[in-house]
Amino acid sequence: MIAVFTNQKEHHHNIISSSSSLLFFIILLFFSTVVHSSQALSSKQPNPLLSYDLLVIGGGSAGLTAAKFASRFGKSVAIVEKARMGGDCTWTGCVPSKSLVASAKVAHTVRQSSKFGIGVQFDSRHDSDMMDKVNANNIHVKVDFPKVMARAKENIQRIYDEDDSPLALKKLGIDVIQGTATFQSANTLIVSPTITQTENDAISDDKSHVLQAKYGILIATGAHPVRPTDKDLPGIESVQHVTYEEIFDLEQLPHTITIVGGGPIGCELSQIFARFGSQVTIVSDRLLPKEEPEVGSTLSKIFESEGIKVIQGTVTSVSPLQANNHDNQSNTNHTNETKTMHTATCSNGQTISGHLLVVAVGRNPVVQGMGIEKLGIDIDKQTGGILVNEKLATNIKGIYAAGDCTGGEQFTHYAGYQGAVGARNILLPLSDPGKLTMVPSTTFVDPEIASIGMTQSQAEEAFGKESIAVAFQEVNETDRGICEGSSEGFIKIVYSKKGYKILGATIISPVAGEILAEISTAIKTNLSFDLLATVMHSYPSHAFALQAMACQVYYDKLAKSKRILNFLKKVG
Repeated sequence: MIAVFTNQKEHHHNIISSSSSLLFFIILLFFSTVVHSSQALSSKQPNPLLSYDLLVIGGGSAGLTAAKFASRFGKSVAIVEKARMGGDCTWTGCVPSKSLVASAKVAHTVRQSSKFGIGVQFDSRHDSDMMDKVNANNIHVKVDFPKVMARAKENIQRIYDEDDSPLALKKLGIDVIQGTATFQSANTLIVSPTITQTENDAISDDKSHVLQAKYGILIATGAHPVRPTDKDLPGIESVQHVTYEEIFDLEQLPHTITIVGGGPIGCELSQIFARFGSQVTIVSDRLLPKEEPEVGSTLSKIFESEGIKVIQGTVTSVSPLQANNHDNQSNTNHTNETKTMHTATCSNGQTISGHLLVVAVGRNPVVQGMGIEKLGIDIDKQTGGILVNEKLATNIKGIYAAGDCTGGEQFTHYAGYQGAVGARNILLPLSDPGKLTMVPSTTFVDPEIASIGMTQSQAEEAFGKESIAVAFQEVNETDRGICEGSSEGFIKIVYSKKGYKILGATIISPVAGEILAEISTAIKTNLSFDLLATVMHSYPSHAFALQAMACQVYYDKLAKSKRILNFLKKVG
């Protein structure tokens, strides 16, 4: 009995032990699941709230300038950027395009060297695959396109590293948070992680971040290229094409290029690639249509002299065209990677065939994806940009916008100006105006085309034809223009007859952008056109022509008082 009892007891003990082990295992499994779920849940939950004096959405010109302004005044600031710091200007705009402009100008200068008494000779036994016979001068220019593009990328990297990178900004006390910003409230953002490559020294992980602004949020999301659909341009979706965002990634030089659009981007790219050796056709109703009419006609003349075909009209449809072997292999300096060519039909009935189709028909403000509609932020119905007042404030208190996303003039310098003003109006007492009526601009073709203010027709419409005067000077008639062999270009100043106030200016000159800076200064400081005659200019600079033009106006003003001046001279 004892033995049986003992055995039963041991059996019962074994059952209890087994049950205890099972219970322990279940409890352990339960807690393990809870902990694991908790960890999984916590990994998806936002990081602790981060608070800053100023939050900026967008790391382009406006956003960078705003953040640097805030840092300069000792304010805490963070930039939220979903892609690369630097924006269009650094990666797909100003920096790469002006790098290519410089290389293209060198190629053009070499081709024109015989006009200046300079001979150029290459050994045709070497690099024969890179030789390109260009014009009647029989000057051969070696265009190493991969090296040209490599140089542009080196310039991009240098400017990015020194000015735009998270590391450079970190040294200024600016945080860069990589991700997509969405408004939770008027002063709070949720930043979700993006799938793009993480930039070094940027705050980025797989968690969301909650950011709060003490004083305000500045939207500086820029603009992106217009990408037509078949509805806008029949056939475009069936044809390989690029915008300015992709063209700087080309590895080989296209043999033939069709450029749709005659704005600054289209015009700059036309001359760049023509000077590299591509056969370029540009289609537009008018080149640089926002400028004076003389600009379009002068630029067309320049383009045609360089072998660029200018078609006046619009592209009404495009379709794919299979390239033959001759088209792809006629010049090994050109790309043969794209087997499909295109045919474009124009409004005047002409058709164009080419290897690369470039669409340069404008840029639209980036306003989607931030949740601004939930807050009720107003959008300008005409431009599609964020509607702001003169102080760059939106209709929601504490939220401002600056740069291209507002739908105004799309220039890097203007965006930077607005970024600084927007930050200043958020962080400091009182306010400054952020919207300007006089914004200088330069299109970096050769010669450069720069302008500010009103055209002649705009001024006559605003003030009356009898109240307006125009000063005009051909560049090829100036001493410096003659020395440099300038064949095309002019300086045109529109001013009021009463008071000689400068209302607008347009310049085509090798250094038009530099000359325009002086006119911008005169306008800002209310210096009348006639008094520019009293500002000494060095001779024979290109800008000396501006003083000479002002002198004529100044002398004419004095001549009107000739009798009084002669009388005063006689009486001593």
